[in-house]
Amino acid sequence: MQTPIVFIHGTNAGPWTMANFAHFFAGQGYECHSPAYRYHDPSPAPQDAALLRGLSIADYVEDIAAYVEKLAARPILIGHSLGGVIAQKLAMRDLASAIILLNGSVNWGILPTTDHERELAKMFMAAGPFWEETLLPDFETMQRFGLNKLAEEEQRRVFQQLGPESGQVLFELFFWMFDQNETTKIDYDSVMCPILMVSGTDDLAIPPSTARQIAARHGERVTFHEAPGFGHYLTIEPNWREIAELCAALIESSV
Repeated sequence: MQTPIVFIHGTNAGPWTMANFAHFFAGQGYECHSPAYRYHDPSPAPQDAALLRGLSIADYVEDIAAYVEKLAARPILIGHSLGGVIAQKLAMRDLASAIILLNGSVNWGILPTTDHERELAKMFMAAGPFWEETLLPDFETMQRFGLNKLAEEEQRRVFQQLGPESGQVLFELFFWMFDQNETTKIDYDSVMCPILMVSGTDDLAIPPSTARQIAARHGERVTFHEAPGFGHYLTIEPNWREIAELCAALIESSV
């Protein structure tokens, strides 16, 4: 029996952002799963905003952990953005045979390395006490920091599928230094499985220079790959199959 694969999506989205990869790996014969965080299937709708208020990344970790624990074997976890943090959290519990972080969000203790990251954080600060509410960045922000490798028509189509996110979740990601619960803190020594980190060179939100800080803390268990010409949403960009094939090669060689 092949190891199952679980795809873990990012903020403001749902399993649809991982559909290309799920179809690809299903075609390779893998048992594929694409669970959603609570109220995220297919994406948070505006009318669901009140349900999201106050939710923490810790809640999403428990959502995916509960799903994974029901599988017959420890899966490979492929997490995009926030999903990368959650994949590491589950690996800390020995719930993964391998983890793949696709532009994984920063963990507790990882500082920004670029002006673009600092500018994005200032945009959140300008939104007021967003951690008490829900938030979806405007189209121009998403166009620049998330969808910059898509044609404009596709950018608008994707943006229409995005939805609000718990402000608390975004606070825990971008302002971890003020999070008394240290929600995104990773015990790197307890992650014993193989790790692949893929970092798009054109990802302005989580650039390779920042992602390499995470890789360094994981040490020799990491295979780090810079993906030239890819942005943040590399699972839906025109050349997504190139990244999927890279992931498949690592899985074949290490799991």
